[in-house]
Amino acid sequence: MATGLKQRGRANFNFLADLAAWSGKELQAKAEQDLEALLDGIDLPEGEQQRIRAAAALLEQSQNYTWDRFYTRFSGERQFVAAREAYDDGTDIVEAEYSANADKGGDIVLDPTIVPPKYWSETEFHLAPGGWEGHARMGFMIHDYVYDLLFATGGIGAVKPGESFADQRYTAAQQGRADHYDRILELGIGTGRYAAAIQRAYPEAKISGVELGRTELEHAKLIAARNGYEWDLRQAACEATPYEDNTFDLTTAFILLHEVPVPAAKDILTESFRVTKPGGEILIADVAPYRYQDSLFRCVVLDWETENRDEPFWRGALLQDRAQLLRDAGFVDVEDYGVGPGNYPWVTRGVKPTGA
Repeated sequence: MATGLKQRGRANFNFLADLAAWSGKELQAKAEQDLEALLDGIDLPEGEQQRIRAAAALLEQSQNYTWDRFYTRFSGERQFVAAREAYDDGTDIVEAEYSANADKGGDIVLDPTIVPPKYWSETEFHLAPGGWEGHARMGFMIHDYVYDLLFATGGIGAVKPGESFADQRYTAAQQGRADHYDRILELGIGTGRYAAAIQRAYPEAKISGVELGRTELEHAKLIAARNGYEWDLRQAACEATPYEDNTFDLTTAFILLHEVPVPAAKDILTESFRVTKPGGEILIADVAPYRYQDSLFRCVVLDWETENRDEPFWRGALLQDRAQLLRDAGFVDVEDYGVGPGNYPWVTRGVKPTGA
């Protein structure tokens, strides 16, 4: 929902979206052909990461790949300039919507004493100036503008051209084993787009969500209000939620684990085990680990994000055995599978033992 979007913002995002979709489809297809030719007669190393690095080095000879990466970086840098300009043009309209919905969408409990972990506060994720809280309305700009007008068209990160980010969220939300849940917790609720998909999949569930960013929580509340939902939103780290033991029937997260270092991911899963009821479920949806990607070229494109689009924990996350991380946290009956083209989203789900 592009609240307040005017001509300048629409033109900027139309250009960036068309550029990303064209580059992601046309140039990447040609670059993948280039890699196949460059690999002819080449013996690659055995290790997973070593193979990816060797292929990336070969692709330095490909102009198609070089230009695709240039356009991807350009879009990543320009998207927040475009978002800020669009917000500046429509500030009055945006703020009027927030004001009109101030008493709707549920409750936010903010923690003025919270000290975010360094991995969160010192990273400008996705090239966002200042990180997730780099602007008083960063949550709005990221999700109403950058996600809806650029990411939704595909060609960036794990979302391929022609794929729907919204559909991917809903597909992931449907992967719970049960048809009904009383209470659901989303870890890293962000601005609530996945929570809306969860609520659509399980309309009678009471949804709670934790998130470090104030601006994201405020926008999650607005997303809930737009849809007629009432959510329980708390400012907290996913490693240390404010909920009691054995509270939730389903604990879930969407594209969270690749945004945190592996030690934090382990802590988050330990916390998930604590707050999930015995017999309850965990459902994690994220980018598929490298070993499950559909080609070596795709691994190279995704791995590039680590150093070039402020995704510092991407590589570590995609090298992990996510199913084993859930088992190590105590979950059983763990399953690991893809539910979309190219195995995105990649779902890892499990159950907390009834005797735990």
